[in-house]
Amino acid sequence: MPRDQPIRFNHKRQKVYLFDYQRKWNPWAKWPATVEVFDWADIHGEISYEVDRYDQGFRLYCAVCKPGTTEVIERFILSRALSHPEPQRRLWSHCCQYMQHKPVVADPLYPGRPDSWKPRKSMHWPEEIDRESTTAPEA
Repeated sequence: MPRDQPIRFNHKRQKVYLFDYQRKWNPWAKWPATVEVFDWADIHGEISYEVDRYDQGFRLYCAVCKPGTTEVIERFILSRALSHPEPQRRLWSHCCQYMQHKPVVADPLYPGRPDSWKPRKSMHWPEEIDRESTTAPEA
């Protein structure tokens, strides 16, 4: 998953929480952050092959559709480009099984700390969203 765009899946609420920065042309300016909440039933997985100067390969997108349709209203990247589509398929299958309350493999696909890992001390989920995204609905 993109390290600059944390995503939380809450299978008890059937919601997906996306922490997104509103990028500006100035890389040194403070980028405002927003949290978007989507219903899992409205999300479909898409794998595409893309080529550009710095990044090429198969990307996994989440396409957010209007409820009850396949009309896409928004997309966000779930996984950056990889040279082969199979790991992307496994990741999407893992997400689907998790959201369906089925057992999932707990071992990471690529163990160890990634080279691009950098802690974001300034990234904080809003308190209300943090509570909602990590708990079950009250009965």
